[in-house]
Amino acid sequence: MKKIFFTLLAVSLLTACKESVKISGKIGCADRQTIYVEHVGLKATEIIDSVKTSKNGEFKVRIEPSHYPDLFRVRMGKQFVLFTLDSASTDITIAVPDSSFQYAQIDGSEASVDIQRLRLSHHNLQQYAFERNIAAVDSALKKHQSMAEEIILKNPRSMAAYYAINQTFNGNYYFNPYEKHGLQFWSAVATSFDIYYPDYERTIEMKEITLDAIRQKRNAGLDVNKILETANEVGFIEISLPGKSGKNINLSSFTGKIVLIDFSAYAMEQASAHTLFLRELYSKYHQYGFEIYQVSLDPSRLQWLEQSKSIPWVCVHDERSTDSPYLMTYNVSEIPTFFLMDRQGNILGRYNHEGIEQAIDQQIVNR
Repeated sequence: MKKIFFTLLAVSLLTACKESVKISGKIGCADRQTIYVEHVGLKATEIIDSVKTSKNGEFKVRIEPSHYPDLFRVRMGKQFVLFTLDSASTDITIAVPDSSFQYAQIDGSEASVDIQRLRLSHHNLQQYAFERNIAAVDSALKKHQSMAEEIILKNPRSMAAYYAINQTFNGNYYFNPYEKHGLQFWSAVATSFDIYYPDYERTIEMKEITLDAIRQKRNAGLDVNKILETANEVGFIEISLPGKSGKNINLSSFTGKIVLIDFSAYAMEQASAHTLFLRELYSKYHQYGFEIYQVSLDPSRLQWLEQSKSIPWVCVHDERSTDSPYLMTYNVSEIPTFFLMDRQGNILGRYNHEGIEQAIDQQIVNR
């Protein structure tokens, strides 16, 4: 009986050890450096373990994977490499040459290898954009999207597919769920996750985004197609909405000026600070031919009229609020969001509070 008991105990312990996954590898030029193993959750990234590398940069840790496919990372300083685990995962090895994490080699997880390929491609795109190499950006963007499509179609329920549809470049999805092409891939991944992992928080979020995109596309109907057609004629997507007088004001009427196109709402939490920021911009640059075309998405027309009555710039109102077709055509997923248009009607890009003044200054200098 004792022999049987200890045999069963040994088998039990062996089985328990196999439940954890070994993450090991070597980081070049990492002599006794602390690395952190972190869980990359939907809302936060949390440290789950830490270890010092050996003198030649080797490390080894064990992780208990969850039932669902999930994201983890090995981080040293501000650099990291992503990998994915689930209950069926095997041991993973990571080799980082000379601490260059973007060139890390991963073995033992096909999905992790695909994620690393997506991250390296994205890194190269960012580098080309930083160098203002437009031709290289266009070429690399097409290659990235083609590679990402193959990864998604190969296994739409993999974490690599999930990562691919959520990846962004300059604040825009590579696969915009609010466009027909991107929506097809979002639907494929969301459907696959819903079949295999219906209660998973990542599945729930994907479904909400996908269903919202489908709903907005249906609500917009032919209006969206008509709006998009104007982009080919004037170089930007026309917006035509009622101002405070009740008459429609067209964005195209400001051609010849530098225009900040602002999507926001006076009901949003940071409305006061945002309005103050716009006032400062308007006061500083209006004399140089700068205008603000503000699209209010306030659900209450009365609140919009009350809050906007004292502002000096143009403010139009879309009573459709979050169902506005302009949110889809301009790929606006949160507010405030704003774009800068030059005097010729070209959209220069999406900007934040920190970068917009430099962009306006550049347009004034180039006048």
